[in-house]
Amino acid sequence: MNATLLQLHHREAFEKTVTRALTAGAGAGVLHLVTSSLGLPVPLAWLVPAAVVLGCARGDKWDRVLLGGLGVLLTALPYAVGMAPGWTVAFSAAAAGALLVRSRLSEGGEEGQVADSRPTLFHFGLGAALCAGLTLGGLEVSRVFAARLADLATPALLGAGVAGGILGLFVGLSSVAAHLALSADPVEARVEALLPQLSGDFQALTERALRLYRQCGQSLAMLPREPAREELARTLGRMTRGAAELASEWAGVEAQLEERAQAELQAERDELERSARASTDAVARRQLELAAASLGEEVERLGTLKQRRERILARLRAEVALLERARVALLSLRSGQAQLKAAELSALARRFRALSSVPWEEGQAMDAVATQAAMAISPMIQDTSRPSTQVEAVSPEGGGGTAGSLPTEATRAREA
Repeated sequence: MNATLLQLHHREAFEKTVTRALTAGAGAGVLHLVTSSLGLPVPLAWLVPAAVVLGCARGDKWDRVLLGGLGVLLTALPYAVGMAPGWTVAFSAAAAGALLVRSRLSEGGEEGQVADSRPTLFHFGLGAALCAGLTLGGLEVSRVFAARLADLATPALLGAGVAGGILGLFVGLSSVAAHLALSADPVEARVEALLPQLSGDFQALTERALRLYRQCGQSLAMLPREPAREELARTLGRMTRGAAELASEWAGVEAQLEERAQAELQAERDELERSARASTDAVARRQLELAAASLGEEVERLGTLKQRRERILARLRAEVALLERARVALLSLRSGQAQLKAAELSALARRFRALSSVPWEEGQAMDAVATQAAMAISPMIQDTSRPSTQVEAVSPEGGGGTAGSLPTEATRAREA
């Protein structure tokens, strides 16, 4: 089996979840004993998953309130349907397992994570299945332990706490679904997919932008969860992805802008001009001159493309410098009071949003640039060979009138 699938992401968070689940399960076991003594027994198989979700709910205040409410309602819903006991416990635990995965996603904020792996719908299903199976198994184990403790005349309060803690441990272990085979950050995955297509300066700048993006993500993860943090995360993701997309659009043009390509076009143009001067037939000379003129225009287009390439490289360097500024600014926010961090983070998000909102005029013109670059390599001689039937009908003596029509036809062909 692939080792990357078994890699445990965020191990400390997983251990904290299991510890909280164990404590919440012990408390639920004590509550089960109290309700039983009052003559209103509440199923331990419902109390423990609900208590684990309540104890492990993470995120901001509203996330914790929502997860806690859903943890109580969704885990209790199967008991109101009237299914078989085994299916009731399984469906109740499945809801708790899915909520534990959601709790992990809410911890850093779904939109505030930068260059960090995250669970997907697959992990919600995996968490539900694991929690259902582990809860059924843990329920049997807790019953065996409760019976053994009763045989040893263990105090009822201690026995109830141990039984609930064991079941809570099994429920907490199902949260491993939120830490295995996680999906990569969409921006990071997109940039990594584009990198093999790049070369030269574009590849170097894109790699540096990705590295800075990851470093910014590490700094953002240590800051308090604020709306400004999510806004800054979206800004950094848009900047990094936009830079990589712009570089990839020039990947196909880069090879055509080499000195060799321009030199080959110039050499072919010189050869056509020499052939035109050496030609003794007037019509053939005109065709060769038109072809040479067309190649001359393409050489000039390549020069224009080189200028645009320099502008794009300058824009990419500016984006990389902006990411570098963000990295340094986030490092300075990792110390200080929480209120100062929130205020500085909000100001930082507004500043980088303004700096990154400059319109990408070059990026909007990439389709036209790519089309012109493709035309630069295409054999323009075919444009002049199209009116060959008309040329054959013209005699050298009457070439004056026809010579004036040939440039018009070639110009129409280029414009088409």
